[in-house]
Amino acid sequence: MTRTLITIRKRGAGYIIDVAGSRGGGYQGRQCGITPYDAATAAASAMAQYAALSANPDGGDLMAPPEVMEHVPESWRTINP
Repeated sequence: MTRTLITIRKRGAGYIIDVAGSRGGGYQGRQCGITPYDAATAAASAMAQYAALSANPDGGDLMAPPEVMEHVPESWRTINP
């Protein structure tokens, strides 16, 4: 069982995203926006692509700063199979 992990971090004036997919997919250090809302949008997109929609039957988790998490619906913070 390998869950997808999506991490958003503050770097400089914006945010970056790391995605660790269940089958070795993903990426690191990609810029995902200047505002917390931009970062939350990128996080939701990554959760849909890598943790939901049958991409990973084990689901996935999102880790992000509080100012980003407040823009992500509860149902998209942790996706369970």
